[in-house]
Amino acid sequence: MIRANNISVQVTKRKIVDQVSISIEPGILTAVIGKNGAGKSSVIKAICNDLAHSGEVTLDNKPIQDYNLNELAKIRAVVSQKVSMEFNFSVREMVGIGRSPYFNVLLTKRDEDIIKNSLEKADALHLIDQSYITLSGGEQQRVQFARALAQIWGRIEQEEPSYLLLDEPLASLDVAHQHEMLSFLQELCKKNTGVLIVIHDLNLAAQYSDCIHLLKDGKTVQQGSVEEVFTTETMSFAFDYPLDIISHPNKQNPLIIAKKNS
Repeated sequence: MIRANNISVQVTKRKIVDQVSISIEPGILTAVIGKNGAGKSSVIKAICNDLAHSGEVTLDNKPIQDYNLNELAKIRAVVSQKVSMEFNFSVREMVGIGRSPYFNVLLTKRDEDIIKNSLEKADALHLIDQSYITLSGGEQQRVQFARALAQIWGRIEQEEPSYLLLDEPLASLDVAHQHEMLSFLQELCKKNTGVLIVIHDLNLAAQYSDCIHLLKDGKTVQQGSVEEVFTTETMSFAFDYPLDIISHPNKQNPLIIAKKNS
């Protein structure tokens, strides 16, 4: 389990994350939700040690900074919100970066097979020989997802504990690819992967998540099951907007409807 305990992030004199504790457990899909500026991306960056913070992050009760970076990369993969790329890498090369913890110079036949399998799972295999920088935003996002899969593919195969942290991976995807990615993440959870994902679409979060972590102004409002967090009072408070929570007519999860703010 990855556990972040009392994480705080301060920029100048402003605390953008304030004493947040969150767990990423194998087999569990946890969605982080909240309005713009709530601290969602900063929490993920702090957990990944990409942002200066106070508090402690552990993996299996061991401080995460005590892990060898190569060792950690084989257990935990991250899909960032934006990836800047100046070099003209092909999609094959971009996904191949995910295999870098496993080879010294050249990709093996197994590496090549994993690259193709990861792209297939991300519905991006047809892009394999294209230049990454020529792709649309949604295509690039799917390629980054494939790169993360390739990075922890062996542990997924063996159903050993692994972790995926995704910061708004659905933002550039069309509706079909949004549902396909979330459905696949659910399948990964069945293979002992722990998923932490930042989602803006509340109804997608309600439909696919096992656990919800709701933030406002850098603080935890509530965390727990979808049913525990998705209440009219709690959600309206967190988003500073009147929301109705009703039962979905076709699925066993809440449906969030925004009222007109008169």
